[in-house]
Amino acid sequence: MYESRPNIVLIMADQMTAFALSAYGNSVTKTPNLDALAAKGTVFENAYCNYPLCAKVH
Repeated sequence: MYESRPNIVLIMADQMTAFALSAYGNSVTKTPNLDALAAKGTVFENAYCNYPLCAKVH
């Protein structure tokens, strides 16, 4: 049990694959802040979505 509540950051980006991040080997896109979060935090390599298609809803 935690003595205090844990800090949790959940980042969800619409229509962005992991391969768009430099943490996953993309040499063109620079994402230093997300890379630092990935290096110091927990990274989930697999994710599942009940409806994987995105569409404009605005």
